[in-house]
Amino acid sequence: MVQISLGRVARINKTLSRWLSVAIAVGIIGLGVKAIWFDSQGYLVPTRSIPVGANLANEKFRLIHINLGQIAGSYLSNAHAPKGFAQTTLTAGQLVSKTSISPWAPATVERIVVTNKTQLGSGVHAGARVSIWSAKRLENNQFDVPKRLVAHATVARVIKGSAVFGSQNQQVEVLVNPTQTPALLAAMASESPIFLVAEQ
Repeated sequence: MVQISLGRVARINKTLSRWLSVAIAVGIIGLGVKAIWFDSQGYLVPTRSIPVGANLANEKFRLIHINLGQIAGSYLSNAHAPKGFAQTTLTAGQLVSKTSISPWAPATVERIVVTNKTQLGSGVHAGARVSIWSAKRLENNQFDVPKRLVAHATVARVIKGSAVFGSQNQQVEVLVNPTQTPALLAAMASESPIFLVAEQ
């Protein structure tokens, strides 16, 4: 009788273990489905490659759902209709970074190459939105407190520095609203140091 009881207990434990495994698997699948379908957000991706300067209002997008977590706000979502102009080529089927879009068409912005006097931060790259600051050069090689010259500019490309310490003295081509170019050009003409600060 003892042997039979132990056998039954073993079979019961085996059955319970099997059901428990099934329940855990179903739970994991359920969590995965929830993360994909319920916790995800809708994003717009181009149906074709969009060239620089194209008006997004005239382009076609398709909706995809994905969970991007903390970087969700960095990409074009379906919360609003696409508007603005492409500042870089937008690849078909790829997420659209908000930094690659500008309210101004490239024809209405000035392309200016500036020399950044400090090492560029990781946030300064092609397509990034930056503000441009400068410390006015004073007499006796002194400098004033840095002031913001351009509130919003878009990086067109980063040009590697040619000096020995090129990484700390790099040239960057930026797209700037024409109304903000005079102050920037004046700072460059006076050889005042220029600094690029990536938008957060």
